[in-house]
Formats: sequence, structure tokens, C-alpha cells
Amino acid sequence: MNNMKRTTLSIMKKECRRIFTDRRLFFTTVILPGLMMFILYSIMGSFIANLFAVDEEHLFQVHVVNLPNSAAELFAPDELQLQIIPTNEADINEIIQRLADRQTDILIVFPSNFDAEVAAFDVATATTPAPNVQIWANTAHSTSHQARHIVTTILNDYHHALTHRFSINAPTEYTNEDDFDLATEADVFAMAIGIMIPMVFIIVIFSGSQAIVPESIAGEKERGTLGSMLVTPACRSGMALGKILGLGVFALLSALVSMLGIILSAPIMLGMSASNLFDFYSIADFVLLLLVSISTTLIAVSLLSVLSALAKSVKEANAFAMPLTFIIIVTGFVGLLLGGAPDEFFFYLIPVVNSALSITAVFSFDVNVVNVLITVATNIAISLIFAFVLAKIFNSEKIVFDK
Repeated sequence: MNNMKRTTLSIMKKECRRIFTDRRLFFTTVILPGLMMFILYSIMGSFIANLFAVDEEHLFQVHVVNLPNSAAELFAPDELQLQIIPTNEADINEIIQRLADRQTDILIVFPSNFDAEVAAFDVATATTPAPNVQIWANTAHSTSHQARHIVTTILNDYHHALTHRFSINAPTEYTNEDDFDLATEADVFAMAIGIMIPMVFIIVIFSGSQAIVPESIAGEKERGTLGSMLVTPACRSGMALGKILGLGVFALLSALVSMLGIILSAPIMLGMSASNLFDFYSIADFVLLLLVSISTTLIAVSLLSVLSALAKSVKEANAFAMPLTFIIIVTGFVGLLLGGAPDEFFFYLIPVVNSALSITAVFSFDVNVVNVLITVATNIAISLIFAFVLAKIFNSEKIVFDK
């Protein structure tokens, strides 16, 4: 028993000494994960909080039909930043179409004799519906979403002040409450998954690559098999490219299966059918996603191959990849940070960032094929550069045989 106790304490002290005296190991395994999570979730919270944020100087365009004198002062305060635009009943359909196209913010339709109907309406004895005020908006558009919140708050307060003598968006023979929100199912889907899908895509691609690359390169280096291979007269560039392409095929298959599961499950999470995907997106959209996935996988495999070749062991290779994982996760949010996929081509010359933006563009129905092709070409070019670097590393006996 005493021997067992001494052995246990001895081994425990040895392991603790090894971990706590190895500064790099202690930082990467104890400090870095918590630091990454803190920074990541802080960024996510900031991005999500700003999802429907509107420029503080934005003046909401509020089209109002039959604005009654009794309600005019409700929308007057300057701090509300409402630009009241008197609108004729004949123009209602035009404004509704503009709302659907995200060209204006909100439409309010009062009954033509609102004040008289409110004065005559008695909640206790009424046999006919209360006067109905319609609020048309597009909640998939941030400014329209915010405008509806402001206007609904104003009219709800007014509704209570008048002791419920009118209704807001009451169902009729031809409409229900949901009809006044012009956001389509496709808009809701794109808005809901637009936050997470680009990040998840990038993470899945790099995770699949990280699962196999360190073992294949750093593992072979650690076991000595890589050195044996390099003493043969084989072309170093060919070996580097073959490693990247071979590992890339497996990593891509792993990523595609995971991404397929993610894409098919996304509509179900929103109460839709998986078949809705083919209503929202075309075959061309999925082809573009495939091209981006292939080129991004090549980036991931080639970069991790270089890091693994520089590492002395699989453990060290994975430690090298950990900070990279954090950067990749943050990169997935760049579309949200920029408010969508920008048109400027230079964004698509930045590796990984271009992939996240291209994926965002496809899922947001705002895809520019030229920018996606720039993304694919850029990623392939960068992958070839990493392949060249890997070949140079294979030529260095100091690095290859350093254990």
C-alpha cells in the first residue's frame, strides 16, 4: 500500500512538473482554450447584438395613408427619427412592392375616417369589428424591422390610451396577421442561417483537415517514415503536391458529408421542409458552394501540411493548429461584420475571408459569380504556394530529421 502511494505521488508530481514547466504546453492546453472561448463568444455576442442594428443617423421612411389629426403628433418627436410620407390609397400596392424589395421601411394604413370610427366605437356594445390599422413591414430588412418595432410601440400605447377602440393588423376575410410581414420564407431562412452557416462551413473544412493532416505528416516524421521516403530520388515538389491532393480528397469528403447534414437540417430547425432548399437555391448555387469548398479545403490541407512539417510531433502540430482554429472561427463572421457580402473584388483576394464571404453571398441570394471565381482562383494559387513551401521543407534535412 505504501509503495502504491509513493508510486502514485511520484508519477503525479512528474506529470505536473512536465506540464507546468513546459510553458508552451501549459499555454496551449490551459490558457489558450479559455482565452479563445472568451474572445470568440464576445465577438459572437457583439455581432448578434448588431444583427438588426441601424445607423444612428438613419431616418426611417414611414409611408402613412389617411394619417388622422389625433395621431399625427404621436410620430412627430425628433428623437424617433421618423420621416412621415403622406401616401394615397392608390399607391398602397406600389409601396408594398417597395417594401418587399427593401427599398423603403414601413407602411401604415389608417381607415379613411379613423377618428370618427374610434369615437363611435363602444367596446361593450359593438357588433362590428373595431377600426383596423395596418402596419406593413419586411422584418428580414433591418431598418424595416426596427421601424416596425418603433411604430408598433407607439400605436400599442395609443391603443391602450383609447381603451382598445381600434385594432392593429386584425385578420380579415382576405388577410391574416402574418400577411403584413413581407419577409418570405426564403428571406427568413437566409437571415436565420446567415449568421452561423459560413462559420460552420469553414470550421467543418478545417476540422476535417486537422483530423488527418498532422498524423499523416508530423506522425510520419515522428515515426521516421517520412525521412525514409525522402532519401529516395522522388521529386520533392511531386511529393508535396501528392500529399496535399491525397489528404485533400479525404478532407473534402469528410467536410462535404458534414456540410450536407448541416444544410439539410437547417430548414428543419426553422420548421420548414428540407425540400425547401431546392425552392430557395438553384443547382448553380450548390455548384458554386462545391467549388468554394474544394478550394478552401486545399487551403486548409496545404497550410496544415506546412505547420505539421515544421512540428516535431503530432502533439506539437495540433498545438500549432489551435490558434489557427480560433482565427478561422472569427473569419467565419466577417460577412456579418461587413453587413453581408460586399461587391468590391479585393475582399475576395484574402484567403479564407473570401470563402466566408462567398458562402454568405450564396446563402443570402446576393451571389456574384465573378467574385466566387476570384475566390476559387485565389485559394488555389495560395495552395500552390504552400505546396512549394512544403517541398522546400522536404528538401531541408535539418527540419525533416529534427525530433
